Amino acid sequence: MKDEQGGVTPVQVRAAGDDVHFHFVVEHLAKGESRTYKIESEAARPKAAVSGVEFIHEHSQKVDVLIGGSYFTSYVYDSSFAKPYLGPMIGPYGDSYTRLDFETTEHKHHRSLWLAIGDVNGIDMWNEPAERYGRQLHQKFAEVIDGPVCGVITAHNVWTSFNRKPQIDEVRTITLYNTPAGERIIDLDVTFTASYGQVEFGATKEAGPLGIRVAESMNVNNGGVIVNSYGSVNEPECWGKRAEWCDYFGEVGGHTLGIAAFDHPDNEQFPTYWHIRNGGLLAANNFYFNGGKLIKPKETVRYRYRVYFHEGDTQASRVANKYQDYLHPPQVEIVTPPL
Repeated sequence: MKDEQGGVTPVQVRAAGDDVHFHFVVEHLAKGESRTYKIESEAARPKAAVSGVEFIHEHSQKVDVLIGGSYFTSYVYDSSFAKPYLGPMIGPYGDSYTRLDFETTEHKHHRSLWLAIGDVNGIDMWNEPAERYGRQLHQKFAEVIDGPVCGVITAHNVWTSFNRKPQIDEVRTITLYNTPAGERIIDLDVTFTASYGQVEFGATKEAGPLGIRVAESMNVNNGGVIVNSYGSVNEPECWGKRAEWCDYFGEVGGHTLGIAAFDHPDNEQFPTYWHIRNGGLLAANNFYFNGGKLIKPKETVRYRYRVYFHEGDTQASRVANKYQDYLHPPQVEIVTPPL
């Protein structure tokens, strides 16, 4: 897209069923400001090299993610782990926003960023006690598309017992955007389908489906801070409370970094309750506080979240404004010139 001053903004075109989606990231727009662009095909102008989101799939059961030419994270679906995860999440100074150390014996199932529920038909899909936990088994990728604006991974998984008896199907779409290293954004869109009969998500605090483990130096016990959308602070004020978003920030490698998780207004029981700990856990959880959930055979349920990895504290990184961007993106009017 070319603006009226001649500046060029990359556009990424992606087919989605019968629709075509145009993805682009626009620089800051003030309230009430508008901007006009002309969309041109690559053939209409000299092709320029654009550094965007790139997927590297050289290793078995892992997709590495580069943004702007720098490594950001990996989507790991290795069957030797109980469930897939995203991690580490590399910040602007080379350190990870999240914890991903396989030597830990304390909450070893907290692997950076993951999806899990602590009670699925009585099976623990959150914790990983020996030979009793559930599994999330990767089946296939529906799409792995990168480009100048965003990268999209859509994976089909089946959640099973430890002995691999299917319980529920899950499709997750992970969208990563070409934004600066101190303002990384990931969108998660998760759909569960009760393909094998009725499913019960139990009323357990070890729920989710979204779970994030922040870097150890960032947690509250080491000087970090939790803030939610109502201004509540740290575990005593935020655990088990509803909020549109929660932000967790602290020192990582001598710099202030943070992770904010945004609940989508179309999610059931919005705004979500939060299972959030001073020790470093940031998780959304409605099931414990609402008495669980039944999903009838063939029925589906969908959850959406945005995760914002930022430099600075809640105020400096404008978390509240970024949440409004998630809810209310700029209005777009398409004008087709006369032939």
